[in-house]
Amino acid sequence: MFIKKYFQDRPLLFLNLVVVFGALINVVTTALRINTSQSIAIIRYQVNLGLAGFQRASNYHLYTFTIAAVLIAVMGILLSARLFNIKRSLSVLVLALTIIALVFNLIVSWAVLNLQ
Repeated sequence: MFIKKYFQDRPLLFLNLVVVFGALINVVTTALRINTSQSIAIIRYQVNLGLAGFQRASNYHLYTFTIAAVLIAVMGILLSARLFNIKRSLSVLVLALTIIALVFNLIVSWAVLNLQ
């Protein structure tokens, strides 16, 4: 019964759509930018090590950004739905923070992929 009320709330429905669209953008842009022709990719840079601070690993480690985007979106929507019964404003806050987390995930993934 509450799921019907949850999805009839227009601001929450809009925020849910933005979260799903943000996760989709994260997955598509990150998956398309991974260069699979190289066997080793830079996955992390440590500033305190200078030029030797580049850590390399397999390209498959870069797909964790797409997995993280999907997990962030799913957990944000589920937590928002659970909190809707308690307080609607908490549900909106969770979705807004989920959108911010997806934006940060996109920024970090683009920064790491630009090191390639």
